[in-house]
Amino acid sequence: MLSTLIFVFIFCVVAVLVYMGRYSGRVRFEQTRLIDAPLAQVYAMVADLHQWQHWSPWLAQDSGAALTFSDSASGKGSRCSWESATMGAGLIEQVRLQAPERIEQHLRLRHPFTVFGRSYWTFDDQDGKTRITWGLRGRVAFSMRAFAATVKGSLALDCRHALDQLASLLEPATAARYEIVHLGVRDVAPIRYVYRNYQGSINGLPQAVVDVTAELRQQLTTAGVPAAGSPLAIYFKTNIKLRTTSCHIGIPVDTPDDFDAFAVRELAAHRAYVVRLNGDRAALEIAWFYAMQRMVAQKIQPDQRLPPFESYLVRDAQALTQDLVTELHLPVRLAIVPL
Repeated sequence: MLSTLIFVFIFCVVAVLVYMGRYSGRVRFEQTRLIDAPLAQVYAMVADLHQWQHWSPWLAQDSGAALTFSDSASGKGSRCSWESATMGAGLIEQVRLQAPERIEQHLRLRHPFTVFGRSYWTFDDQDGKTRITWGLRGRVAFSMRAFAATVKGSLALDCRHALDQLASLLEPATAARYEIVHLGVRDVAPIRYVYRNYQGSINGLPQAVVDVTAELRQQLTTAGVPAAGSPLAIYFKTNIKLRTTSCHIGIPVDTPDDFDAFAVRELAAHRAYVVRLNGDRAALEIAWFYAMQRMVAQKIQPDQRLPPFESYLVRDAQALTQDLVTELHLPVRLAIVPL
């Protein structure tokens, strides 16, 4: 009996090792952005590790992160390590600086997943602006090999957000920018809404929201039914890999009546983790990513019985890009309070 259990155990271990061995665990990607600032100024913000706490995806989002710097923070061999309750832990070490064109670094992330490799930056002058590229060539820990594609996607969004934040620090005040504000868990009242179905690409959704809500508002006006809130996009199924989604685009109404001209639904009262995106809606994917990441860090359980949704508090036609306000609502499970 004991020998059988030992055999089964060894077989399971070997099976797991063989399965994990099918995956290379490599993580490779690049993110590129054009920043409306001089090349030397952009290079300096990356070369000085002290500046990373103002824009880094792992440092800027947690003011309480524990940071440790080497004696020099801007030359070869300079290092920065961090420990954060919400953004994990890691280490960056400068290994080559070729001012103002290229920087190479060693990067090690220890939490929420282990990744190690070489990070590199290139800087190119584009008629007074700077084209900046941040890339990574690395591997995940052996135990995470099967999830390397997921880790790659997460890190790519981190780096995209970092370049956006770097640009917001350096570009003129009139440039498009955004801010992600975590509002925490809030009560959501029941929402009755008229809607149209949308099935298609995630990239095509913003324009569909503009077109469909304009059409719905006109039809509500014609029917003499007042809108009772901001337009919504209520998500039922999203495929990130294929970048497609199935959702309702709707407008809240107060009346309990049904209408021949409208499809009507009601979203039940619930609690939700709420994040506000101030500014450019091109950052919605990043806002959703950080909302879910923050929920995991705070051990907030999602309620998958209810659909998440966006509420467009400022209409596109009424505001400049930087004045737009969008709230993301992720339903959460109610905590059970012991008697």
